[in-house]
Amino acid sequence: MKLHSVDLPYGKNQNLKNTTKVVLLIGLAILFTTVPLYYPLLTYPVLITRSLSRSSSLSSVLPPSSSSYDVLKDQVTDTIRVGVTKKCDIFTGEWIPNPGAPYYTNTTCWAIHEHQNCMKYGRPDTDFMKWRWKPNDCELPIFDPSQFLELVRGKSLAFVGDSVARNQMQSLICLLSRVSFHLSNICYYA
Repeated sequence: MKLHSVDLPYGKNQNLKNTTKVVLLIGLAILFTTVPLYYPLLTYPVLITRSLSRSSSLSSVLPPSSSSYDVLKDQVTDTIRVGVTKKCDIFTGEWIPNPGAPYYTNTTCWAIHEHQNCMKYGRPDTDFMKWRWKPNDCELPIFDPSQFLELVRGKSLAFVGDSVARNQMQSLICLLSRVSFHLSNICYYA
């Protein structure tokens, strides 16, 4: 009796099915690893386009001598300039004094809990709050809560981790509290 590959349980058809599954699995793995890496780069030109369209629509309403027009024009120029400038290595630099800091304190931000208030429990100075990071070859812009909220509009943001991640989340809430937003949009799980 002569056996054919179709008759065998592990013949050519079985190898073809396995190869198809492996190729499909590898393709999906590549897709699901590259899309999250490049997605922020794909959405960045949308920010520039959105800013430009907003400025052109407002420029038809505002007179050229208006101070709000000049501020908006400067913001759009800064947004475009960020995309054109050279790369910035934010990891090499130094801490420099920042007399304009802090942007919030333990008393001005509701997200800092009483047990985290180091000023209340004996920290004698406030100089530790008046520093900022300055990269060597570039200048970091001051955090703009309105621009950040526009960037994350319609998206979810999660801080996953321990108490350090909670402190980062609370700090972001304090920075964002300078602009108005709905508290119902914040899900806080301790």
